[in-house]
Amino acid sequence: MTDLWLAIAHHILVFGLVIMLAMESALLRQGMGLAEVKRLAGLDIGYGVTAALIVIVGVHRVIFGAKGYVFYVENVWFWAKMATFAAIGVLSIVPTLRFRAWRKALRADSSALPTGADIDHVRGHIRLQLLLVFAVVTFAAIMARFTGF
Repeated sequence: MTDLWLAIAHHILVFGLVIMLAMESALLRQGMGLAEVKRLAGLDIGYGVTAALIVIVGVHRVIFGAKGYVFYVENVWFWAKMATFAAIGVLSIVPTLRFRAWRKALRADSSALPTGADIDHVRGHIRLQLLLVFAVVTFAAIMARFTGF
């Protein structure tokens, strides 16, 4: 039963992560003011917390799940999934830093709006993260069915 609850939590958290990334992508637009940047920064905090919870629940699935630790550590698809999730984490650094910088700049000067190029750059990072989430889900499905190539 523990395995079931961990799987449910893991999947809901991943769906939440995708929703937050999609919302961030949709909110990024020219002419954003302090309110929109604060909203993005808040979403980004939620995104970070959700990603951390995904890792925590995932570790619990590896340790306490029905398949057992050995299934995961010997499965090449598990490691592909982990590497891709790590890449998503690295890609998330740029948006987080930009949201914080934008909020600070707008607090100091309400006319200090993010440039179009900066917005496009951050949106590109977010959309690449979304794309990589689909790779993570694909690797997870393969991992659940196969142990190697």
